[in-house]
This record gives sequence, C-alpha cells and structure tokens, in this order.
Amino acid sequence: MQPAAVILAFVVVGAVLTAWHTLRLGNFPGRTDYLMLMASGGWWAVSAFFDISASDPATKIFYAELAWYGIVATPISWMLFMTAYIRGSDLPNAALHTGLAIAAGLVMLTIAMTNDVHHLVYVAITPAPTPAYPHQLHYEHGPVFFAAMIAIYFFMALTAVRTLRAAIRAPQVHRIQFIGLLVSAMVPWAANAAYNLAGIRVFGFDPTPLAYVLAPMIYGVLISRNQFLSLAPVAIGAVVAAHPDGILVVSGNGFIAEANAAMRGIFDGRQLVGQPFSELGATFGPADRASLFDGSELVHRWRRGDRVYEVRTMAVDAVRHSRSVAYVLRDITDYLRAQESLFVSTRLMEERLEANLRLQEQLHEMAHRDSLTGLHNRRILENISGRLIDTADAVGRSLVAVSLDLDHFKRLNDTYGHKAGDDALVAMAGVLARSLRPGEVAVRMGGEEFLVLMPNADIEEARARAEAWRAVIRAQPVTTSQGAAEITFSAGISAYPDTAASFEQMLQQADKAVYAAKRAGRNRVVIARPPGELGDGRTRSA
Repeated sequence: MQPAAVILAFVVVGAVLTAWHTLRLGNFPGRTDYLMLMASGGWWAVSAFFDISASDPATKIFYAELAWYGIVATPISWMLFMTAYIRGSDLPNAALHTGLAIAAGLVMLTIAMTNDVHHLVYVAITPAPTPAYPHQLHYEHGPVFFAAMIAIYFFMALTAVRTLRAAIRAPQVHRIQFIGLLVSAMVPWAANAAYNLAGIRVFGFDPTPLAYVLAPMIYGVLISRNQFLSLAPVAIGAVVAAHPDGILVVSGNGFIAEANAAMRGIFDGRQLVGQPFSELGATFGPADRASLFDGSELVHRWRRGDRVYEVRTMAVDAVRHSRSVAYVLRDITDYLRAQESLFVSTRLMEERLEANLRLQEQLHEMAHRDSLTGLHNRRILENISGRLIDTADAVGRSLVAVSLDLDHFKRLNDTYGHKAGDDALVAMAGVLARSLRPGEVAVRMGGEEFLVLMPNADIEEARARAEAWRAVIRAQPVTTSQGAAEITFSAGISAYPDTAASFEQMLQQADKAVYAAKRAGRNRVVIARPPGELGDGRTRSA
C-alpha cells in the first residue's frame, strides 16, 4: 500500500473518531455543518484512498469521479460552519442550507459519474506513470471542472474574508481564536491551489482532502477541550459590549474571560479581563456552581453601595468540560423604588375605587329603593323580571305575584292627614318585609300599591300568606289625633305559568284581581283566572 493511502486511512479513521466524539458533546454553533464538513471531507478522503490503492485505470477513474461529491460539498459545509460559528448561533433555515450543500454535491457527483457521455469534467484521461507511482493518471480538465473550481474558490475566499473580518472586529481576548481559524482555513485553499495550479502533489496525490479533514479534526479536539466554539466570540463581542446589563464570564480555571463596559462600571472602571475572579471581592457568585451544569439557572439579588442588582448565574455554554459561568447583573434599584411608589399609588387607587364602588352601590340602591318604606321601587322589576321567569322555567315551579292596594287610602289622608297615610304605608311595608322568604321581593309600586313576588310558590300558598298579612295589618291600626284608624287592603293573585303566559301578563292579571276585590267590597283576596275563563276570580273576605 502506498504511503499516501496509509496516511489517508489514518486520517479517515481519525475523522470518524473525532466526529463520533463531537456527537457526544453538547450543542455548539454550526454543529450540524461541522458534522457535514467531516462527512463530506471523509467522503473525499475515502475516495482518494481507494483511488490511490487501485492499479486498474477504470477503478481509479471511478473513485476520482466519486470524490466529486466531497470536492463540492466540503468547501460549502466549511463556509456554513464558519459562518454559524462567527454568528454565535445556527443559521436561519439551517436545514435548508445543509440540504442545498448536499444537493450541490449530488449534482456534481452525477455530472462527474456521467463524464464518459459528455466529457465536461475531464476531456481526456491518460496514463502518466512515474517510477514512484507507476499507475498514476493525468486528467485533462473540462469546462465543468473549471466552473466547479471557481465556485469552490469563491466559497473558500468568502470563508476566509468572513473569518478575517471577525478577527479584526473580535475582542482582543478572542482574536487569537480567529487567527487560528483563518490560518487553518487558508491551508486547504493553499493545498488545492498548489495542486490545481502548480501540480504539486503529496505522495503523488492531491493534498486538498487531507487538509480538509485534518483541520476539522483539530477543531474537534479543541471543541472537546473547550478552547474553541464554546463561546461565540463575535456574538459575545458585539452583544456583550453594547449590553446595558453588566456581563461577566468566568472560565473554568477561575479567570475572567469577558467583562463588558457596564460590568466595569459597576466595579469603578477596573480592568477585569484576565484577572482571577476570586480577587474581584464580589459575593454574587453561587455557592454551588455544579448545579448550573445540570441546566439550572440561579437568580438572586446583590447589593453594592446604594444600588441593588439582580444577578442571573448560568452555565455559559453547552460544552460541560469547561465549567465556564456567566454572571448577568441588572441594576434594579430604580425599578424597586418605582415598584414601591407604584404599590403606594395602587393602594390609594384601590381605596378610591372601593369608595367609588360603595357610592355607586348606594346610588344604585337609592335609585331602586322607596325612601319612605325602604322597599324596592318598581324600577327593580326591569332588573329581575327576566331572571325570575328563567328560574321558574328551569325549576318547573310557579312564580306568584301578589298585588296589594290599601283600602280607602285617599279618605285616610283626607281625614287624618298625610302623616297617617305615611304611617299606614310604613306599617304595610313592615308586615311584608318581615314575612319575606329567601328569594322573594317586596315592591312599593307607587301610592298605596304594593307587589310581592314569590318564586317557587303556588297560588294557594300565596293566598294563605296574603290572608295572614290582612289579619296582621288589620290588628295594627294607625294612631292619629282622632283615635285609631283601621288599615285593610285588597289583594289580587296571579301566577306564571298557571294563569299567565308572561311576566307582564301576570302583573296585569294581579291588578285586575285587585280591582275585582275592590268591586266585591274590599278587604279581601281574589285569585285571577287564566284568560278565557268566566268570572273575575275567586274571592275571600273577612
């Protein structure tokens, strides 16, 4: 086996082990593209291995054409990986970008594998033996080859330019990382250019796949040791520097790796990067750093002078070997003061709101109460009529209305004065109010008219209670300057749905029954009959 094949074999095995080890690590920016880079570079190297190992020209040509997937997909994956690393996060639509890289490699692979038909990749392939490599072939390149090379050099140049810009713009503490990345990016480019432009070979073969696989292997080692890719330097450099919160990153060895201007301001402008965290003299670090690397995030408050800070402590990346920790300090002093002021203002507002609500309730009650008797006035019916009818329908029980009208009320006023009339109204209201059951409503409809609404009742029960009221009020004569004045009333009873089909009809029937009681001689209770029945109702008198 030729030396180049042996080297490629070792490189491929190393690439597989590196990729496997990388899969076991936590996530990092461009992880998928990095694995794609290893896979496509490995494809290229494996194809080169079999090309070098073969002696039959047809076999060598087959593997040379097979290598084209890796030749195209590798530099594209390299560009995607480096772009994601520089961004500090995976690219938007990362799956789409990866798919396009794979598609580009497959398209070029298809063109290369059909070269015998169109000769666009290789115009001619002839033996070019040397004493050291007797089976070597010479490939005369076609137009697609040169187009592919232009595209490859474009992606490689774009990667180099982006890395150079990142190195220039990165904080000094991270610049060495980008210089290393830039140098490693130039190695495959230089190897490919040396092979294609000057015909330089390593052990008689194109050194490009070797360079493309070795560089990611080095990255894989650095990833596992957390020297690269654990912190996205450009992202941190841009975001951290401008962030209004104080941000401090402490590496696993206890030294401060990053501190933005806000953090330096908290510590009176001290230079913090590169200093031991223990010498900072701050006590905002967690007592148990180990819990951070299990996905926890610690939040607590820390005071420095007259300022109060909210401190968020978290693992800075997903690569757990580093034990790096980030501290984010937010000045919440003004917030706490505003919160305290807001609490006082809110409490005052709540007290005023409660007072307004009480006033509204009082006004509402006054609007629905009769000032003389304390009973509801007729406005209450607008609010409760629908609810009472719905309840009667739902439970299947009657809603009974008892309408009452004091007898000879005008004569009482004319004979004994308005005070006697008022006393009679108050006495009648007291009798009704004291007898109300839960859910029942007593209303002064106006003048000497009253109404009692009885949910879940029946007509006979209502008549019995009305008779009881009649007896009670008659036993409580009004005291006047001319002696006691007897009080009586006439009452009419109607019920929904027994005698009426609606709330309004029920009240109308109860009023008609009152008039029937008046015509029958007063001081009696009359029960309304359903529409269509003869007679005005049944009466009962003293």
